[in-house]
Amino acid sequence: MPRVAVKKEPVKAKPRQKKANGYKFPEKLPKGEVLKDTAKKEWILGSSIGQGGFGEIYCASAADVKSSNDPYVIKIEPHENGPLFVEKNFYIKIARPDDVEKWKKEKNIKILGIPTFHGSGSHEYKGEKYRFIVIERYGDDLWSLFLKNKRKFPPAVVYKCAIQIIDVLQYIHEKGYVHGDIKGANLLLGLRKGTENNVFLVDFGLACKYKVDNEFKIDPKKAHNGTIEYTCRDWHMGVPTRRGDMEILGFNLLHWLCSTLPWEGDIKNPEKVFEKKRALMENVKEHMKTKFPDVPKVIAQYLSYVGSLNHDETPDYEFCKEMFIKELKTLPGSTNGKLDFNSESGSKTNSTPKNIKRKSRVSIVHKEELEESDSDNDLFVTPSPKKYKGKTKKNTPIPIPEEIPVEKSTPKKRTRKDAAPKPSWRDAPTAQGSNISKAGEYVKKR
Repeated sequence: MPRVAVKKEPVKAKPRQKKANGYKFPEKLPKGEVLKDTAKKEWILGSSIGQGGFGEIYCASAADVKSSNDPYVIKIEPHENGPLFVEKNFYIKIARPDDVEKWKKEKNIKILGIPTFHGSGSHEYKGEKYRFIVIERYGDDLWSLFLKNKRKFPPAVVYKCAIQIIDVLQYIHEKGYVHGDIKGANLLLGLRKGTENNVFLVDFGLACKYKVDNEFKIDPKKAHNGTIEYTCRDWHMGVPTRRGDMEILGFNLLHWLCSTLPWEGDIKNPEKVFEKKRALMENVKEHMKTKFPDVPKVIAQYLSYVGSLNHDETPDYEFCKEMFIKELKTLPGSTNGKLDFNSESGSKTNSTPKNIKRKSRVSIVHKEELEESDSDNDLFVTPSPKKYKGKTKKNTPIPIPEEIPVEKSTPKKRTRKDAAPKPSWRDAPTAQGSNISKAGEYVKKR
């Protein structure tokens, strides 16, 4: 019998699923894929080294330079996502190398923890369009190191990281932006020789401009933005502020010293987390005394100062740095530049609050070990402290309603109080000048 040819239907590609945050999973791009940026420069993809909340992260090298390793990182997301678009524009407007170098000279800083931007563009693969940016490659992130060190850092490391991060925040704020998502997973150690003990703040997908306005305008549509563990009170209400970035940093410092946070068991309930943060910040001294009795006092001093700032006030960055510099001088051998995460010297904090469920979460999952480099012990230079004029202001609560208004999709009904008064026949001069009691009556001439 003759064989009957059976037509095989083409296998349809499964649509890529969306993540919980609403962003699509990108298609895996093969190693060796060549990407061309807007300046026509070509980049060769290496192995995937992790995933972010928006897409895939690859190591990479420049096509015109032969290199035994991949000194760059390419971040890729589907074109319809968006955070990478925000980050790209931030780098182009704010993080130009010339501007960074100029600022470093003005502040007498050797290294500023702002990523070096090398290019961006679009790339098509299997009919799908992608957006990408190219930045310098960095080493381990602080969250991974935090987990390796049994969820605790020595005080000296915490203070040194704080000083470096405050410098970065000051630079960003002076350019008119806030970061909004400071956390261990977004803080990476340098990989190049001479930067191993420097902390670089990455992931500017939530970076936005702040407003200097007397009115504190709550925006329910942007409420609880960022990473819920560290989100500041202002961001819980959808308001980006400079004091908010400083507060987020404070929650990170507290976490690194205490292993956990008081609201870590309530992460699924943003409102409850917000209330607990308000309780802490409205009475820092008492809260720290009862919940974290062994935490160094400098943390309470820092949080108290940040809590005293008005929403549109410029933080005193030098004053904040001096707090930690002063504490570093009390720890033997801690004023050098080395970030010794394994050191137990000067570590006496053991203030994990009770009844807190620890939650293991890693924002960037590394898939290969990064190359080790020799550390430079002389990177940390203690600046000459300046006298702070005035005393730390008293902690003042944020003037906010008890509950954040919830944005509803249904239009608001107008009440009688809101409605404009309608004209009435009784207001007519003829009606007022006569004795008629209802409409339609004949008015006789007098």
